[in-house]
Amino acid sequence: MRPLLTIRAGFYAVFRTLSRMYGPAIFISALPPLFSSLLALGGWIISGRVELDKYLYQLLGMSLLVMAQVALSEISWTLKGWIDDGLFDYLAASPAQPLSVFIGVFLAEALVFAGLSLVITAAVVGALKGPLFALSTLAAYALAFIGSLPLIGLGMALASLVLFTKEPGVVAMPIGAAMAVVGGVLYPTSILPPYLRYIAEALPMAAWADAVRGLALGLTLPIKELGALGGYALYILIGVLSFDAAGRVARRRGVA
Repeated sequence: MRPLLTIRAGFYAVFRTLSRMYGPAIFISALPPLFSSLLALGGWIISGRVELDKYLYQLLGMSLLVMAQVALSEISWTLKGWIDDGLFDYLAASPAQPLSVFIGVFLAEALVFAGLSLVITAAVVGALKGPLFALSTLAAYALAFIGSLPLIGLGMALASLVLFTKEPGVVAMPIGAAMAVVGGVLYPTSILPPYLRYIAEALPMAAWADAVRGLALGLTLPIKELGALGGYALYILIGVLSFDAAGRVARRRGVA
């Protein structure tokens, strides 16, 4: 019961702040349709035609990339803020437990930023394919939340390094870039060279994106991808254990 109360407290504290940030929320939510439209425009200039399926593939993938970046990097940035403000030691010693607070922070940020982005995406999908697909895209949002757990675990593992590097960008940005390049959000991983395909298979992004995209655009629940996400759940355990171990080492050395 205590972790649930801590998650709820962290969620409300961050949500109250983010819900007033209209400008950043609208700006971030507008990025997926903007970038996917630019890619479609480039394809039209080169080939003289616009492929609707490819446009929707990239549109939904861009929206998922917003949620992935929240899961991967915001824990690190939040942790840096807590360390700078002297709050990390207090949380580590309190019954609240930093992990529960982090989950609440992620839920709030994903709801405000990724949630608005996916609502706009659902509206675009509905306008192009019909109301049923708009509803399926919104339903896929719930699947995206559940399927993002391995990404949160990976984000926790990256955040454990921030206790020593003090620079979230050095830790989170390379992984975020790798997710965008080999994560299967903009194009299928099958077109990648073999060595990049191995990297893609080691990351949870492609299976997560395929599962969400299959429900949103294909009106099917892709059991194969859901099974793969179950295997990637190991990242959750890795994230929790690495963050806990790094926290103990950092406190012994007086780093945090």
